[in-house]
Amino acid sequence: MHRARLTAVALAVVLTATACTTSDPEPRPTTASPQATGSAEVPDDGSVVVDVEHGGAPVELTVHPVQVVGDHALLTVDYAMADDAPAGTNLSIAALLRNPGSFLNVGRLRLVDPEGMRAWEVGRDAGTSVSTSGEALNLAPGGSVTSQAFFAAPDVPSVDVLFPYFGLVEDVPVVTGEDVGTTPADLGASDAAVYPAGDVEVFSVAYDGGASTQVQAQDATVTLASDVLFATDVADLTPEAAAAVDAAAAQIAEAAQEGEVVVTGHTDDVASDAYNLDLSNRRAAAVAERLGQTLGAGFALRTEGKGESEPVAPGTSAEARAANRRVEVRFTVARAGESLEVTTGDVAAPEPTGAVASGSAPVEVEAAGATWSVRATEVRRSGPFLVGSLEVGRVSDGTGAPVGLFGDFAAGRLLSRGMSSTTLTAGAYGATLLGTGSYLYPADYLRGEVGTEDARGVLADQFVDAPVAQGQSVVVTVLWPDTGQDTVTVDAEGRFRITDVPVTG
Repeated sequence: MHRARLTAVALAVVLTATACTTSDPEPRPTTASPQATGSAEVPDDGSVVVDVEHGGAPVELTVHPVQVVGDHALLTVDYAMADDAPAGTNLSIAALLRNPGSFLNVGRLRLVDPEGMRAWEVGRDAGTSVSTSGEALNLAPGGSVTSQAFFAAPDVPSVDVLFPYFGLVEDVPVVTGEDVGTTPADLGASDAAVYPAGDVEVFSVAYDGGASTQVQAQDATVTLASDVLFATDVADLTPEAAAAVDAAAAQIAEAAQEGEVVVTGHTDDVASDAYNLDLSNRRAAAVAERLGQTLGAGFALRTEGKGESEPVAPGTSAEARAANRRVEVRFTVARAGESLEVTTGDVAAPEPTGAVASGSAPVEVEAAGATWSVRATEVRRSGPFLVGSLEVGRVSDGTGAPVGLFGDFAAGRLLSRGMSSTTLTAGAYGATLLGTGSYLYPADYLRGEVGTEDARGVLADQFVDAPVAQGQSVVVTVLWPDTGQDTVTVDAEGRFRITDVPVTG
């Protein structure tokens, strides 16, 4: 038997189920004691059954094993509401789980492999979610509905399923060779449909903005801001810049495996291609020479210059050009998947710029023309992640979605991540953890072409658009890299900070 876990609102109830895969994976250890729902028999096909709640409406989820047929995989989920549910708690599942810009589907479901650090999205055609049930899926007391969605086929024995508002359902079996009786075309997919899947990365930005890091499996990239290291049109390190490189080098040496380290210079698009290529080469050489003094003989440094040919931020704004002026240091980390912080100095955590609370106490925030409460109901370890549940309630009168609750448009190093404005302002990407010298962002994954907006998805609720009435609440789920801390601080810059949140599991 294996144990499934769910992170959700006040009710987070878990059932054990026996997998029917050819390889029954060992459970990831937890410290919490799951409770049986007692409301229905557990299906004998390895399904995972959990109870959740949304806006006062109790919902029982039955997540069936992911069925792989050829290149595709079908996820089937049953949603049921008890007869004695409060009156007026009807839900449209397809409206709740739909992708932005579309009407009725379950396009925001994701599959996650925490061990292999991979994520899968529902198939899409011309940017619109397809391969999913397109009916309203209206759920009322005493009723049940079923959704289906196709993904690219995972090649792992089990996956976690990330639901908007309902949380993370863990250890869902993946089975092969089943006759599912449904094809992607039956759910609206054309031959041109794509099924996004990508490697999960963890990302951090130093408090002073001078450095950022991203890690995927064992591949790490540290980005040093050229504006911190060099004056305009100069490739010589000042004493202050040399000290900044030394600080970064010491942290890289602690995290890296010995071997090749590649240092790449990049510029903005001001001046000619030839001039920028030469400048980027000279800057890479200057940083590499300084790095070598700290890294030592076990590391072989190689340099290259890219000039303006590989921008990470589109456009010609001052912020975009600053993000494109950079030196990247690529290397292999010794411990795959762990969070990595690299800074250019000893920088203390910034003072909070919004309301502050501690532990499980709620904090009140003004956003979207209303007053909201935010409470960290749980942060727990799950594989390489810290899975956070943030309960968002409406304090002021009226009904509306808490869009913008977690921050404003991206600035600085965030411009390089390739995320849409919708993801950055309407979702929970701005909910970070405070590390020793950096903001640690929710894990993300590449799902499109590098350098384009909306190239990345986020392992968090990406579009918090459910209407919330006064006195009601919804739960937002976030997957952060595990910092190794016993307590964490959740910070949404300019909005709120919650300190001393205990980590369980």
